[in-house]
Amino acid sequence: MAASTAQSAAPKSPSADAHWRPTLFAVRRLALVALIANIGIVATGGLVRLTNSGLGCPTWPRCESGDFVPTKALSWHGAIEFGNRMLTGVVLAAVVAVFIAALRLRPADPKIRYWAWVTLLGVPAQIVMGGLVTLTKLNPWVVAPHFLLSMMLIAASMVLWWRTREQPPVQLDTRSAPLMPLVRHMGTVVWALTYVVFTVGTAVTGSGPHAGNAKAVRLPFRPAAVSQLHADLVMLLVGFAVSLAVYVTAARSSRAVTITTRVLVGVLAFQAAVGFSQYFSGLPTGLVELHVTGAAVLAAAVTAVVLALHDGRPHAL
Repeated sequence: MAASTAQSAAPKSPSADAHWRPTLFAVRRLALVALIANIGIVATGGLVRLTNSGLGCPTWPRCESGDFVPTKALSWHGAIEFGNRMLTGVVLAAVVAVFIAALRLRPADPKIRYWAWVTLLGVPAQIVMGGLVTLTKLNPWVVAPHFLLSMMLIAASMVLWWRTREQPPVQLDTRSAPLMPLVRHMGTVVWALTYVVFTVGTAVTGSGPHAGNAKAVRLPFRPAAVSQLHADLVMLLVGFAVSLAVYVTAARSSRAVTITTRVLVGVLAFQAAVGFSQYFSGLPTGLVELHVTGAAVLAAAVTAVVLALHDGRPHAL
């Protein structure tokens, strides 16, 4: 009896429990995989559109009537569209993995768990939106929110990855304190303006030549006019981002703030260069694909800026 009591009182093997308790670094790596996967699915979705493979699988959730996979009767467009659908499974696996890891993390972190839930629920929402895109025959009024939801899901994945960082206490030069509220407000404006640019960008795409299928309807906008509006907003965004980078330097902000703002300016410069190049060269598919992928990276970059600016504050994401 004494031996039995001693055995029951003995602590469990740390190695056995550790097998089911991932480290914060492990959760961080899984969160990074989920972030990259979400950016990747946007890039492949752009490829589907640019190769006119949007209706390569004409039905949903099946690829064609009665079959979940494309048959020989379908063209190579079916293989491209089906491949993009299969990549959704990779994204789902990535977010499920980081979700389980976030639940098993000890000590538990409510913010990490919250954003793990957001990313997990976001993928099924995207799957449904993708189905609606197919069922409406690539209607641009449905394609636009599908793209914007992708941007928000990338942003959520970025927040999740950011929250898994080992965050040292931020030490700010007291002389810069008066500038910080202005800098934070500027960061919020840059973030909001980025999503305005994304929204107008969907109007450019929805009224342009790359519909994903020759029979898809187009938005009732003049492509030249909406493209000019998009370019004007991009220039405004670049101006705000550069101003933010200058203010960040003047405010002697943390290293994270300095790096993220500079990365943002670099991504915006790349996007602006690709955008103007594709417009004046007749929208070649290679440049358009770069622009779509760049937009996904921009969604992550601008989110990182806002997170860095609000680190250590009670209302931070």
